[in-house]
Amino acid sequence: MRRSQTMLLNAIMTNLPDPQTLATLVSTVTETMCGISFEPAKEVRQIDPTAWRLAILPISGKRKIQVLLSSDQASGLGLGAALLGFPADQVDPSMVDDSLCELLNMAAGQIKRALRLDDALGLPRIVEGEAGQALFKTARHQGTMLRSRGELDLIIWVTESNKDEA
Repeated sequence: MRRSQTMLLNAIMTNLPDPQTLATLVSTVTETMCGISFEPAKEVRQIDPTAWRLAILPISGKRKIQVLLSSDQASGLGLGAALLGFPADQVDPSMVDDSLCELLNMAAGQIKRALRLDDALGLPRIVEGEAGQALFKTARHQGTMLRSRGELDLIIWVTESNKDEA
């Protein structure tokens, strides 16, 4: 089974957003805040996992949903600058992390609403080190890469698990 068929089957079975819906939900936030919109990437470029930052946010309730958002260094810097309204050369790594977490928080709110969940959003957090690399590898293969016209790349992944979050 091809990846797109697997993703569609997963979305139907678990009622999770498909790639175009995820792009629309993220763009709802970014268009309002900084005029940037995203589409599912037609091609996935070569990725150096060490150059990506990953944030995760749980949605607690009957369904154990997690939303992950990741950006590479250049995209994180560009997105951080756009969201904060600063020139890119004035954006530091902590501002990039804050921007990624803030975007994740708002996008997760959109996803929660789209899934009609009446559950609390958890707090977004950056996942680093071996745990971050392991999550990124999975998200890279199962998530959706989004690309803006300005060549900013994000990976978003919505998962559902029957297990409690570790």
